[in-house]
Amino acid sequence: MSDETVGKQHALRTRLTRRDLLRNAGALAGIGLLAACAPAAQPATDGGEAAATAERTRVRYLSWWFEEGNRGDTWNNFIAEFNDYQSEIEVVAENIPFDQYTTKTIVGAQSGQLDGDIVMATPELAPRLIQSELLVPLDDVLVRNDITDLSSAHDALRRDGKLYGLDMVTVAFGILYNKDRYEEAGITPATTPDEWVEVSAALTDREAQKYGFFATHLVSEPSDFWFQLEMWCMPYEGIWAEGTTPLLTSDGIIQGLELFKRMYDVAMPQGADNPTGYRLFQNGDVAQGLYVSAAVGAFTKDAPDLYPLLRSAPIPWESNKSIARIHPMMINKDSDVVDESMEFLTYMYVPDNYRRMVEGCQDVIFAQPSAARQEYLDSLEWLKPGYWGVDYVTPFDIVGDFVYNFNEFGQIVITNFADVLIAGKSVEEAMEIAQGQAEELAERIS
Repeated sequence: MSDETVGKQHALRTRLTRRDLLRNAGALAGIGLLAACAPAAQPATDGGEAAATAERTRVRYLSWWFEEGNRGDTWNNFIAEFNDYQSEIEVVAENIPFDQYTTKTIVGAQSGQLDGDIVMATPELAPRLIQSELLVPLDDVLVRNDITDLSSAHDALRRDGKLYGLDMVTVAFGILYNKDRYEEAGITPATTPDEWVEVSAALTDREAQKYGFFATHLVSEPSDFWFQLEMWCMPYEGIWAEGTTPLLTSDGIIQGLELFKRMYDVAMPQGADNPTGYRLFQNGDVAQGLYVSAAVGAFTKDAPDLYPLLRSAPIPWESNKSIARIHPMMINKDSDVVDESMEFLTYMYVPDNYRRMVEGCQDVIFAQPSAARQEYLDSLEWLKPGYWGVDYVTPFDIVGDFVYNFNEFGQIVITNFADVLIAGKSVEEAMEIAQGQAEELAERIS
């Protein structure tokens, strides 16, 4: 970073942060308790207000979640809160659907030029962006907020001792079910993979359009399909790759994909896209699914009658392992507003603001453990046992160095696995082909 940039950062911190933000963090937190519950700020219509807004430094914050129920409301309210409190920076949310966002960010990383000033990343996009040297170190955010208990999951977001991402939601996979559907069928949660299929089959009546399970399974929804399918190596303690060696023909992967195929055959609304599957679950026509914890809170807005019925089942395999995914906020190093972007991240990581954000989104894993309130966690009836006390692993643990080319690797897996679901190929045959293609990918990227 140039001396000129460092000087500009220091000047802005002196002018804005010390005067307006961090010195008054306690007051901001108190104000924010009300602001976070208020509707998002509306665009100014008065000419004077519009002129004042135009004079601000504009920060573009790109993500896929500004329209996601409570999460979207919470983030939009925080942006409005930040914009209302000070008069020098205007953060603007730009929502891009997840699949489109993922593709856009990968293309940006490949070209060496990211769009946006602040960007969200998935666990797989983050290391790719760090490796591409497109980001600004964020260690100063921790210093300015006196944060000393940042989660160890952030170790994967460091390079050469510097931190390039700060987690804004860690999502964990668990089995979420409708307790009314379980009770009507006299079902109790499964304890083994085989029982899980049996339970799902017992909850299925295709003639009545009632289904025991849904998971994304269409190649036309690649990011969601692979994002969920990745989890299916867990029941048999498989991993998808070790280093740059794909393990697609290993026993754990073959057994996991065969389990998915069995579930698809006996319990899933075959051919349904993701919005349809979500709607069927909202309506009670799908009894259960493998949902990330971050998705549960959305039902309070999207399906308020369903939300009180939601419970989580124990992980039905002996290892009790599940995947937890860290989603960091990052700053584009080529942005013209790095300093201003840093102010917003610093504001969001004020411990009380961070806590309000997590609770507003109804998330359950805290990147700042000391910010967690037990009263809040105890209020979530669906939290235990499926999302609590679980042995969590990360995508880094199970896809090896393909984490840097996660989507390309996943495209190989889902394209070949689709032939199992719809074209009658065996899992072994499909994964033999996929293994060869993944080995070719490894040669290209090594």
